[in-house]
Amino acid sequence: MPAAAYAGSFHVDHVVARQHGGGTTLENLALACLHCNQHKGPNVAGIDPNTGEIVSLFHPRRHQWADHFEWDAANLIGKSHVGRATIQVLAINDAAFRAVRVVLRDEGIEGWD
Repeated sequence: MPAAAYAGSFHVDHVVARQHGGGTTLENLALACLHCNQHKGPNVAGIDPNTGEIVSLFHPRRHQWADHFEWDAANLIGKSHVGRATIQVLAINDAAFRAVRVVLRDEGIEGWD
């Protein structure tokens, strides 16, 4: 979600929560919209819906986005166990969020993908 198109403000999120030993360092901070930040909470792992395995969530400072995700129109697809678990935990393909991405795409707003 591009920050310019988001109704609220983005939050600075600890990728690894402080309660799990994550520091307030650039390596461990990322901007997140309220929706994703609230769904992620202190989680550092999720369950891959394809395998049922517990796996680490996507780390935006360490992982390459294209290795784990791809777009199918406004639907985000997990290409790896990390991608699938992250999409599920963060509820990235929630119907309301998908609808917003469709509007952004149709309006030609850059940055949604």
